[in-house]
Formats: sequence, structure tokens, C-alpha cells
Amino acid sequence: MQQKDCNDKGVYLINSGLDNYGIKGRTNRPARVFPSNTITIDFWGNAFYRNFPYKMATHNHVFSLSGDIIKNEHVGIFLATQFFYMRQVFSFDNMGTWNKIKEMHISLPQTTEGEIDFTFMENFVRELEESRLRKLEAYLLATGLNDYNLTPDDRSALESIRNFHWQEFKMGDLFERINTKKLPYKAKELPQQPTSKYTLPCLTSSFMNQGLNYYSPKDGATILSNVISIPSNSDVYRAYYQSHDFTVLSDAYAIRWKDVGINLQSNPYLFMVTCINKVTNLSIYSYKNKLGGWNVVKNKYITLPTTADGQPDIIAMERLITALQKIVIADVAKYTNRRLEATRQIVESTPVPYDTNDVSDYWLAAEPFECYKWNRFDQDIIDFFGGDKTILVGCYKGKKHYDWIRAHNIYNIRLGKTKGSMEEKHNLFGNASLLVLYEYGKPNKLSAYKIVDHQEMSKEELLEMDYPKERPRKSYMTFSITPAEMDLESLINHRFIEKLIEIDSANTKGTPVFIEP
Repeated sequence: MQQKDCNDKGVYLINSGLDNYGIKGRTNRPARVFPSNTITIDFWGNAFYRNFPYKMATHNHVFSLSGDIIKNEHVGIFLATQFFYMRQVFSFDNMGTWNKIKEMHISLPQTTEGEIDFTFMENFVRELEESRLRKLEAYLLATGLNDYNLTPDDRSALESIRNFHWQEFKMGDLFERINTKKLPYKAKELPQQPTSKYTLPCLTSSFMNQGLNYYSPKDGATILSNVISIPSNSDVYRAYYQSHDFTVLSDAYAIRWKDVGINLQSNPYLFMVTCINKVTNLSIYSYKNKLGGWNVVKNKYITLPTTADGQPDIIAMERLITALQKIVIADVAKYTNRRLEATRQIVESTPVPYDTNDVSDYWLAAEPFECYKWNRFDQDIIDFFGGDKTILVGCYKGKKHYDWIRAHNIYNIRLGKTKGSMEEKHNLFGNASLLVLYEYGKPNKLSAYKIVDHQEMSKEELLEMDYPKERPRKSYMTFSITPAEMDLESLINHRFIEKLIEIDSANTKGTPVFIEP
């Protein structure tokens, strides 16, 4: 079968590749149907667990591994990840045929009896799923997207699309290309994950992760955000709205709205990106038949809704995207709530083979501590704090927790031999002179405190002080604090807490963070 056989009916058709997990559409054309609860591996080592029945495209050599070994969805996901290393082994020049794959090895957890530990796999993925869902829940809270109920204005915006007046505009009349400094790096020289020095996402022609797959130092780079990026030498010429800081590395460029009198923000940009892709992201363009760079694209025409005087209707775009976001996010929010509740009930009712107060021998620890240098932040934030002192950024989860902190003038972080424990950096405890506190899910609700002293306390000592957690850990480092008179509006305006989350999305869970010179 081929992609042309997709007709939006029947079961999914699976092809090779990473894009959309290899799903090309639905088809009811006659072909073998593979059962759900199986794993597919293509010639390039891309492995995915399938929890649905499917058909496979011909000439793509996708294998199905089935049998009783896959007990359920969580075990299937765990097993599929063990094949990921094959992506580094196979290529166009060395395709992963079944004769090669069946001779390869994977590592699996074992019970004390030496049997495959399916219980561990299931519990591990369940808790990992809950952790990721909590990140999503925190993101929805932080961005306000948890409020997905349509207002009368939203409904009006959805209805108004029927009456839009559309007009063509030349790209070069609306946008300008941004000149950027050439970086002295090649993609293969840069890490694909942020490190202490390499923290700035770099744009290339890739369509994976919106083209941001490498990281460079900020020094000497042109830092951009709130712009549109477009590949200039690619197989796919898909434009993206880039909301966060990045720089251009190679084979791509960024454009922005030319009219400086209009402060264009995310929603109109998102609307326009879809319009741009109607003329750039076409199947006729490839490495062989290149679209070209800005000198070509600026002469393309896109169609936008207009006002009565023939200008692009920015307000209409803003309102429509706001309403559409609520419609889309409603399913995500409802799914998150359903899965969290179901996972929570299962986790709470299932005995786990480890001590919940000491998870040093278990893969999943509680949220790890982080420690960053000031050079990972914008100069405005560095200037606010001076950049010469160590501070602690903490989080409280709800009014009960906050009231306890204020009543006892104590903020505590856990100790112990857990993943990410700060015990190895105990010098930070004495060096920290300031605590910046924010409410979980509300990055704009900040308060500041001077750190006067610190001492280790046991869970028994905290419980005697009515610590608002039913099952605290064994020991904590507590900081004695007093309120600090500081105007924190500048930190809010410069998105201080959001910057922490951008450095590591795990910080959405309220991870305590030290920042030092």
C-alpha cells in the first residue's frame, strides 16, 4: 500500500519515519491488518508502540513485534524505547532488515529470580506518565490555557470567519528579513541538548522541533524571539512561529512584521504562519527543486483577512486564534485531567517495589534540584540581582503551604540520597542570601525574603510544626527567612520564572533552583 491509498476511512496506515509517528492517514483498502498492542520498527530503527490496529505501507519494511510479551500499553511503551538506539545504527546506507534486527540486543529490568520484570516496567511508565501530565497541567495553569470555556466574544470570532474579506498581500510588503551574525560553528560541532555554556537554541533547515535542534553559547549570537522562521535549503519549507529566544545557525532565516507601529504578538503570527505555509510548504519543493531564500519568498503572495480599508485585520486574527486555542486545548485539558485521575488511582492502589521515602535505587526520583550560573539569564535579570550573589528560587503549592511558610518564617528543601540531591553542593546552603518565592502555576505571583540562617531538620521536627504534607521525606534543609522589601515588578516583566522553565521544562513542577555567580 502507498500513501495515495489513504482516504480517511478504515484503520491507520503506517509508513517509515518519525514524522507523526509514521502515521500517514487512514485507509479501507484491502490489506493485512496488524493487531494493536504491537511494536513497529522501520529500516532506520524508528520504533513505536501501537495501541491500535493498523496496516503497513509497502516498500517500507516496517516490522511488527507481537506476542504475549507485551502485557499492556505501559509495557509496550517501555519496550519500544529500548529499540531507540537502533536509530544511531541504521541509515540509508545500512538499512535495518529483520535479519539484522533479530540479532541485536536490548536491556530489560529483571526480578530477583532473573525473570523479565514487567511490573517494574508498568509502574515506571505509569509514574513517568503522571509526572509528564503534571508538567502539562502546570503549563496550562501558567499560561492560562486551563480556562478553555468559550466566551460570547470567542463565539462571535468563530462565526465571523464566514464573513471575512480576504485579500492577497506580497510577503515583502508585510515582512522583512532579520540580519543575524554568522556563528563560527557547524551543526555537528554543537550539542543537541543544552549544557552550562551552550544554552541558546539554534535554527537550521530541519522541520523537527521547529528547526531548533542544536545549542550554542549566547556570546556573539543574534538572539531573536517573537518572529517567524523559514528554511532556505531544505526538503520541507515549513514556516514556524518562534516565541522563545533562539539564533540562526544555517540554511534558514527569520522574518518579522515590518510595520513598527503595530506590536505584533503570538496569535496574529500563528495565523499568518498558516497562510505562509500555503505557498511555501508545498510538495513540489525539495532539495532538488528548491524554494529558495528570502529573495524568492518575499515575492510570494499570501491571503489574509482585511479591514474595511484593505489593511490586514490583526484584531480578527487575534480573536480567532484565541477562540481556536480554547477549542483545541479543551480536549488536551480534559484528557490531562482524566489521565491524571486514572493514573493517580492506579498508582495509589498498586504496591510499589521500593521505599517511597528513599528512592535512590529507583529510576524515578522526585523533581531534581537545579543549580544554574547567572550567565544563563538575560542581562536585565542579572542586573536586578547584581549577579554577584547566590540566590534560591522556590515554590509554594497553595495557600496552606504559603501560610505555613509565613507563619514559621521557614522555607525547606529536601535532603537525602535521592537523584538530584544538593548534598554534594552543600556550600550553596550557606552562600544563599536571598529567596525568591512564587506560587505553583502562577509565575507572576512573586515575593522575596532574606535568608538569615539554615539548618537540617527531620520529618518528625517538621510534623511537630504542623508541616502541611502528609508524608514528608526523611530530612530537609530549612532556611530561616525574613521578608525583603523589593520591587519585583521588573522580574515579572522580564519573565524571570518563565525563563527558569524555558531552561528546563522540569522546573514547571516547582523545582527549587539555586543561581550562583
